[in-house]
Amino acid sequence: MTEKLQNWWTGLSGRERWLVGIAGVLALGVILWGIGRPAVAVFADLEAEHRAAVEREGRVAAKVQLLAQRPAKSVAVAVDAAAIDQYLAQSASEIGLTLDRNEARGQRQATIAIATAKAPVLTDWLASLEGQGFVVDQLTITPAVDGTVGMTAELRKGGQ
Repeated sequence: MTEKLQNWWTGLSGRERWLVGIAGVLALGVILWGIGRPAVAVFADLEAEHRAAVEREGRVAAKVQLLAQRPAKSVAVAVDAAAIDQYLAQSASEIGLTLDRNEARGQRQATIAIATAKAPVLTDWLASLEGQGFVVDQLTITPAVDGTVGMTAELRKGGQ
């Protein structure tokens, strides 16, 4: 087989050898590109997925750490000196939320409403209140056209 290929090569003129050589290099380039391009794309996707997984793991670890730091005495019990509506208004304003309705229902319960808020901020705030010992008795979250949400909720201090 190699003898036939060698005879064929020697039978070519100098110009033909150049053309066949260039065609071979181009064919080799196309083959390498056809194999290399998908391989590079696979590695890029793997890197992006790994980066996203590391970020998710960090967020989960931070949330676990926050849950582990639960106070010995719940904030809801410690807030007895302050009215629940004042505490909720202050807590909401600290993270940039505005309570459109904030009605105390006795000393341990309140009904609140927020017209517009970003969903992650709102849910994180509610989760932090629950972590502080508040109980959400009723919750209604309504999506808005602009991507925000509205919320009404009935909250009470824990231990009741």
